[in-house]
Amino acid sequence: MDRLFIQSDSFSLLLPEIDRKAAKEKGPARPSYWEMVYWWGRDPLISARAFLAASLLPEDFKLEEFRKIIRLDKEVPHRYNPDTAPFRNYTFLDPFGSFGTIPLEAKRLGLKKVITTEPIPTAFTFLKAIVDYPKYGEKLLNDVQKYGKELVESIREEVKDLYQGNAGFVGTWEVKCPVCGNYTPLVYSWWLLALRSGGGTEGSGMGSGTYTRLAFMHPVKEKDRIRIKVVDINRELGKDKVKARVTKNKVIVHDPYKTYEVDEGNVKVNNRYARCLYCGFVMSGEKDEWYVRDAIREWNRNYEKFLEGEISLEDLRGSKGRPVLLVKFKGKGKDLEFEEITHEDEENFWRAFQKLKYISLTELPTEPLPPVSIFGVYSWGVDKFYKLFNARQLIVHTKLLHEINELRNRIEGEEEYKEAVVTYFTMVLLEHIRYNSFLTLVQPTRSFIASGVSVRGNTMSWNWVEISPLSNVTGSLYKLFEHLKKGLEYLIGTNTTSEVKVVPLNRVDIRDLNTEKVDLMATSVPFADDRPYLSDYFYVWLKRVLPFPYNTQWEEFAPKNTTKRYKSVIGTLKYFREKMADDFLKFYELLKDDGTLVTFYVHSTTDSWVSLLYAGWYRAKFRVISAHAITTKAKTRMATILNTIALDKSLVITWKKRAEGSKLLQDVKNEAISEVSSWFSNFIRVAPLSADTYVEVLGRVLSIFTKYEKLIGLEGKEDKAVENLVRYHLYPTTTQAIIEGLGKIAGIRISDPYSSFYILTKVLVPPVKNSARKIDRESLALLNFTGSLDEGDLEKNEIITIERNKKRITLNEPENVDGLDNMIRAFEKLEYIKEAKLGKYEFKNAVQLFHYLEYIALKSPDRLKAVADSLRERSTLVKDALTLAKVLSTVLGNNDIEKETSKRIIQYLGY
Repeated sequence: MDRLFIQSDSFSLLLPEIDRKAAKEKGPARPSYWEMVYWWGRDPLISARAFLAASLLPEDFKLEEFRKIIRLDKEVPHRYNPDTAPFRNYTFLDPFGSFGTIPLEAKRLGLKKVITTEPIPTAFTFLKAIVDYPKYGEKLLNDVQKYGKELVESIREEVKDLYQGNAGFVGTWEVKCPVCGNYTPLVYSWWLLALRSGGGTEGSGMGSGTYTRLAFMHPVKEKDRIRIKVVDINRELGKDKVKARVTKNKVIVHDPYKTYEVDEGNVKVNNRYARCLYCGFVMSGEKDEWYVRDAIREWNRNYEKFLEGEISLEDLRGSKGRPVLLVKFKGKGKDLEFEEITHEDEENFWRAFQKLKYISLTELPTEPLPPVSIFGVYSWGVDKFYKLFNARQLIVHTKLLHEINELRNRIEGEEEYKEAVVTYFTMVLLEHIRYNSFLTLVQPTRSFIASGVSVRGNTMSWNWVEISPLSNVTGSLYKLFEHLKKGLEYLIGTNTTSEVKVVPLNRVDIRDLNTEKVDLMATSVPFADDRPYLSDYFYVWLKRVLPFPYNTQWEEFAPKNTTKRYKSVIGTLKYFREKMADDFLKFYELLKDDGTLVTFYVHSTTDSWVSLLYAGWYRAKFRVISAHAITTKAKTRMATILNTIALDKSLVITWKKRAEGSKLLQDVKNEAISEVSSWFSNFIRVAPLSADTYVEVLGRVLSIFTKYEKLIGLEGKEDKAVENLVRYHLYPTTTQAIIEGLGKIAGIRISDPYSSFYILTKVLVPPVKNSARKIDRESLALLNFTGSLDEGDLEKNEIITIERNKKRITLNEPENVDGLDNMIRAFEKLEYIKEAKLGKYEFKNAVQLFHYLEYIALKSPDRLKAVADSLRERSTLVKDALTLAKVLSTVLGNNDIEKETSKRIIQYLGY
């Protein structure tokens, strides 16, 4: 069978460039249509484009021509449409289209027919808006702008009455102190804005620098009330830019020299701590028993009773916990003027609750929140979606819903066209709702407003932001219609001659999907997915414009026969594996016999690898032909702490039909090690080593293992058999292939397991300036050389140090520093080097002895040969230590301290 370009070394050599541009696309070079509405799976377009094109072209396709076809020759490829000529005869299917990244790029490549669907109703709506509706072109763009203006005008009077000329408010929760009886605001941080420019990107965070805005709130006790004053340093000093050093609780202005104290927040939920601003009483608690939580639960119970007519507004305001306004603001963008709240502002806020009673409960999102950790507010009594909003927000949201439904009747055109226009208005509404709920919070160092659901967890906010829909700030209709215009212009520009078909589903899975068989199938495979739960925040509003038959998505997606949870969603690991297996069986049915399947998989844990191979190989009988790692999401905070293998990458697996025959497991391992190590030793002569290299090699190993339907000697059944395969055969085979390949490069054989682990970690995990490498447990499992080398053994032999409270693992290596003196001191920090300096040469393994030889090579190079000869007489580890030096001197990058020290050992000892 002909091999594909995706299997070639040429494509692998392109991956770092694709990855760099994909990462840029997730940051400053984002596609404009991403701003139309938020979704949790917005993957880079260049990644999808590259893998789709490489899956349709032959292995010997010219590299430079491929770069030009997918526009990789441009700095931001997604801004340019690719060449469609090579792809016009193929049919394509993405059965989990999600936010449309993959089918959009299939359309842009000009494939003959692009078919897609999506089981999640919210995502299905967005999918049509991104892939299908742009076919209406300029008429659609013009009508969206025309009717959009009408929509804005239709709510102007209502908004004027509700917001009284203010752009918005900052608020929080207050509770009635059980000691003094006053209502005390609870605020996590008193900061409003801390926007830095000059020395870095504006909004890059606190620290020393030049600030375009520094503003915070200051609570002052005045008789029987707490007054929230605004301290605006730029305004106070009359300067557009202020040079200052800023911390969480202090601002030191340099010119003129002046110090400002920023109050400590008076609530810390994780510590069950809240302090009354009136009397200083600390309201503490343990676990679920906490007065503050009980008070806000009471508010949510009373909120429901109030709307059902059981209690009065006065009773509602008398709840032990309740929302409270802190400050108001006017202006636009981040150029905001903050002012103190007046008595009239407070009364207007509460009058809105009385107005809300005139709206029927059926118009409000009374649907239940999922009782899982996805919505952390559930434990605070927020059991129905409308409780995420105050009265003013609910009035505006329902008014917009009503006006959108009314607009449908005035739009000229056929029903599908009307639905298209209404869909874009609904997306604007949903994006506005994202920025207007109790889940929002002040983000002082960036956009000022952090939206409600962009971060998983959705916990209580102790400084939420409420905005007028007619203001000119993030999340307002004015801003959102700007985003919609730019997004639609982008999407209309992606139209090609492709026939696009977005297929509706009768239920929330793809088993009923019936289409013609396709040449290429590519999709982002869902697994234990929380998006049906998260997107119910949108769905409960969406379904009031675009009818769907489900009460909530999470109730449809959650298995009916269990309440058990896997991670954050309802269901067991076994359940999700079987569901994925059903999906792969459907893929097999819909793919032509010579077709290709490409799966993007955003997980990289061992559980995830087992699930993927169980579904794709064990159950559906696909075979793997390649595996790659590619950026599909922004770098997480955890990835800045741990250097892991593919932590923030998606695994892209390419499959073909079909696995056949059988072979002894040990024979397959030998075949894989021999073949892959030979390939690897040649490949790394032209390709840089990185964390992604592991996945490349694993892909080669998988292509050999999975070409057989049965592996004789594999223990276990079903997913347990696959877990044994992954942990004890695939991972060790991959690491052994890498080690043998490195040995071939260095002209030496590496046999010591500790040395092998050390080498693997050094070459696959990037060095850290002035520190040692830190990895996570999943990376540790991937680097298991023998299949039985566990973290306890590595810790006991002092190859690693485990910081259990911080959940990270440090490689015991010298800190990566510059300068001879610093390098010597880095080695002297290692405990066994300290012991050796005292004449105690009790090295536990070759790695420690190697470090001592490196130390001598730096400190006293003229003594190195004598020291090595002396150690040979008392230890058998010297040979393995010299093997380490030989390999690391050959394969390490120049940015690693041990590159130079290894070369010195080889130079002085002539090894």
